Amino acid sequence: MDIQRFTEKSQDALQQASQLAQSKGQQQVDVEHLLAALLQQEPGLVVSLLRKMNLDPSSILKKCLKEIDRLPKVSGGNESSGISITGRLNKLLVQAEAEAKSFKDDFISVEHI
Repeated sequence: MDIQRFTEKSQDALQQASQLAQSKGQQQVDVEHLLAALLQQEPGLVVSLLRKMNLDPSSILKKCLKEIDRLPKVSGGNESSGISITGRLNKLLVQAEAEAKSFKDDFISVEHI
């Protein structure tokens, strides 16, 4: 998957998700990391949609961060070995790419994710 096919907001969210995983001592980025990153984008599409549905984005973010804290952590290892994405996140990104193609969009954006 070519990161250059993602919009700037989508790339930012993926980068933030990766940084969040690293800050938590986790070697893999999962869908929860990406959701947390999207919930922290202001102004952001995800936050706007949740508010339109009368849902509290900050409450959802707190629950998401709790779930992230439950994910496996690595300590004392070789932290320079890099970070990878989980199968779940890969599947989500592949589906987002397919969604963009179905709309004949050139780029994968937050609404596709």
